[in-house]
Amino acid sequence: MAAPILPVLVFFVPTGPASADPLYFEPAQVNGPAAGCSGKVTAEVSSSRGQQAGEFADFIDSSARVTVHFTPDANPLGSLSGSPGGNCEIPTTVTMRNLDTGASQTETRSTQYDGHYGWHAAFFTLDGSGRVAVQVSTNPNPAELVIDVPAPA
Repeated sequence: MAAPILPVLVFFVPTGPASADPLYFEPAQVNGPAAGCSGKVTAEVSSSRGQQAGEFADFIDSSARVTVHFTPDANPLGSLSGSPGGNCEIPTTVTMRNLDTGASQTETRSTQYDGHYGWHAAFFTLDGSGRVAVQVSTNPNPAELVIDVPAPA
C-alpha cells in the first residue's frame, strides 16, 4: 500500500537581533580607585522607540541607552567592595556615535549605589534613531557594539 504524498512547504525566515533586544559587552573584572574596591562590571546597550506627536501626546524621540552595572566582590574582611554603597564608585567612559546622522557623545560617569533599588550603576543616553555604535571603557570586549534604534512610531 502506497502512502499518499503531500506537498510540504518550508519557510526559512532570517533571524537577527530585533531593535528592541539589548546587546551586551563581556563582563570585566575591575579594581576601583579606592583601596579594596574591586568587582565585576557589565554593560548593556538597549534602544527605545519614541512616539510621534498627536492631539493628546507630545513628541518623544527614540534613543539608545547604555547601562553600566558594578557588582562588588564579596570580601569577608569588610573592605569597601563588601559593603553596599560604601565609597566604591567605578568611573566609566561611554562613547556613542550615530552612524546615520553623525551625532555623537562621550561622557564619563561613575557608578552610583542606590540603596532603595539595590543597583550600583551609571546610565548614558543618546537621542535619535539610526544605527548607533557604542564603546565602553570598562568593558573592552567587543571593542564596539552597534544597535539599531527605530524611528518614532
